[in-house]
Amino acid sequence: MKRAGPFALLAALLLVLLAGTAFGRGGDESQASKNPYWLGPYFAGMRFDQEAFAKGGTIAYGDCELPEGEGGCAPPAQVQTQTSCARNPIAIDRLPQRVWLLRGGGLAVEYEPTGVDIGTGNRTVTVYTDELQLMSAALREVRRRSQSSPLPLPPPVYPKVVLGELKRVTAAAARLHGVKAIAKATELTPAEVKVRLQIAELLGPQALAGVPVPTMSTATVERLRQLAFAAYELGFLETAEKNGLTVAQLKADVRRVRGLVGHC
Repeated sequence: MKRAGPFALLAALLLVLLAGTAFGRGGDESQASKNPYWLGPYFAGMRFDQEAFAKGGTIAYGDCELPEGEGGCAPPAQVQTQTSCARNPIAIDRLPQRVWLLRGGGLAVEYEPTGVDIGTGNRTVTVYTDELQLMSAALREVRRRSQSSPLPLPPPVYPKVVLGELKRVTAAAARLHGVKAIAKATELTPAEVKVRLQIAELLGPQALAGVPVPTMSTATVERLRQLAFAAYELGFLETAEKNGLTVAQLKADVRRVRGLVGHC
């Protein structure tokens, strides 16, 4: 048995922090579990947990034992597959530490050294490890369950509203000079501007070709996101009544930010 140590506890905490705003509920999320990503039948000498996968869809490797006096534990490695609509770097209310291209066109987004998202096709693959040295190996091995060996990763395909938020900053960058000026014009923080410009550069100009600049302000987008969060948590009827809207109006507002709220 592998006992939980500082890295295991960090991974467990990270799992809660990252998952809290990102797990999709319904719609195309049922498709994410079909032919999900994994690290092969064995990873770092550990076999994947067939039972855990059958129960929740997460592919885990190895196990752990809760030491006396410690309140959390995570398997040494885990892989989760979601749609790029339910989880993407613009929808998560946390700035990544770094972003880079992985194995061709996959967009790697690191929130912690032990937690990395990989955007590829219409999926976001989240890899967690309890030890730093396992992450590099996991990123080399991650692949579809139907693939016998790792292959180059295609670039991510994000919803139009997500691409629009990237276009918001690239359009401002084309006419303004400096991050501070772009941040003021777009109502974003300088840190958000830097990350979004970097993501847009990594995706390449073709990814945003033909994408219109959003007509909604950043403040309006955030207001609609909060309405959407409330609707998914409290229910559409209760949220609509609290905000003086009809359910039809609320659903229309939620559709405007689909891909930015962790639900699809």
